[in-house]
Amino acid sequence: MSAKPLVHTDPIAAYHQRFIDAVKSGDIKTIVSLYTDTAVFMPPNDTSLWGLKELEEWHQEYFADFTVSTFAETDREVTVLEDWAVERWSYMVAIQPLQGGERIRDDGRFLVIWKREGDVWKISQAMFNSMRPIGAATTRFLVRLKNRSERNKL
Repeated sequence: MSAKPLVHTDPIAAYHQRFIDAVKSGDIKTIVSLYTDTAVFMPPNDTSLWGLKELEEWHQEYFADFTVSTFAETDREVTVLEDWAVERWSYMVAIQPLQGGERIRDDGRFLVIWKREGDVWKISQAMFNSMRPIGAATTRFLVRLKNRSERNKL
């Protein structure tokens, strides 16, 4: 017998909006608080991150390189199965490199698995990617790699 998805409610809508707002403001503490202690985060062109410490370090490095000027959801679907929710959404983002350079615009997708812990929903696993061709929005990943390399030289 398979579980039937609940389609009439979206219990993670407020958490989703909190995530978007935190990314736009660079609020690392809030971003990390939305994840479970054992979360796995899979950003593009990078290694998988395990747990809150690695999540925090990745976001600290990211926001040391960029400020997010625009971050908007363009499409979203949520399926809830008891204490789990699967969220698929697409976004448009504009980011400004802090070390100079042109603003970078990207369109991408997130796939997020949420887990209910008591009365709170938290991200258990998440991954995202760019829908733009290599060399377009992916320049943000090249910027990060360059900056990471320069920081490691110090």
